[in-house]
Amino acid sequence: MSEKIQFSRALKTSVKQMKRSGWLAWASVSVMTLAFLVIQIFLFLAYSTNLFLQFIENKPHIYVFFNPGTEEQTIRDLQEDFQANSSIDFIEYTSEADALTEFKQHNNTSNPIASEAIRENVLPASLAIRLNKIEDAQEIIDLAKIAQANNPEDITNIGFSQEIINNIRDVFLWVRVAGSMILILLLIVIFFFTLLTVEFRMFSRAKEIGIMQLVGGNLWYIRMPFIIEGSIYGGLGAFISTIMVLLVGIFMFIIQAGSPTISFISNFFGDLDWIAITPISLGLVFIISILAGIMLGAFNSVFAIRNYIK
Repeated sequence: MSEKIQFSRALKTSVKQMKRSGWLAWASVSVMTLAFLVIQIFLFLAYSTNLFLQFIENKPHIYVFFNPGTEEQTIRDLQEDFQANSSIDFIEYTSEADALTEFKQHNNTSNPIASEAIRENVLPASLAIRLNKIEDAQEIIDLAKIAQANNPEDITNIGFSQEIINNIRDVFLWVRVAGSMILILLLIVIFFFTLLTVEFRMFSRAKEIGIMQLVGGNLWYIRMPFIIEGSIYGGLGAFISTIMVLLVGIFMFIIQAGSPTISFISNFFGDLDWIAITPISLGLVFIISILAGIMLGAFNSVFAIRNYIK
């Protein structure tokens, strides 16, 4: 019961301190809002970049071409053999007729002469192999070459570019490493940025803290109001920044949905594997953001007040 009373008193003291702070309270909330706005924008960009990299990584990079006239059942049997490998995510079969149709559709406008000149039984059937991870490309290439050696009368060519595969793998690795380093650096900068605001708030009340110590105030009784105050500032900042991000999203993709820029963005990123936006997912974003703000505000207050309570 005494703990509840102490917390209630600390909460009342925090509210009084916030009312007395005036512009300093608004400055603290503004700093927290700005900090979380930067974090949320960067996390969204990092998430979008990762989805885009996965989209490119999961595109077919290996093609198995078959001699014209190869029976479909033979190709299907080989497809099942490949699909049994856990490194393969998906295999798309394209028949000779489908290959001809795709070629004509692609060249009807850009190269109508070639589209008209092409004849049946010219373009081969193929299997387009999509991998779970680009790092497994060499394993599947070797597997396809073994299949070609065992079926030389059916498989005419294995299509891949080792240089492109290696470049994609290296680029993905460096982008992810660089993104992780930037995120860590950004979090450190934001931590010290928000800490400066808390330190300034503590400095303005240094005499008050000293008096409370002189009259024999309990250390936790002195600390608790500042920790609660920092938690409130952090939670408010996270809440406001999340509302701002959602309002921008609503304005861009609902109110301005018909604009050429938004249409281009939707078409360009529409094929990515986005998380479904539902009331539950939005609620989780709010809860996680607010909890993170409360934790950051409380931790900064605990860290800062140590310099004033001996």
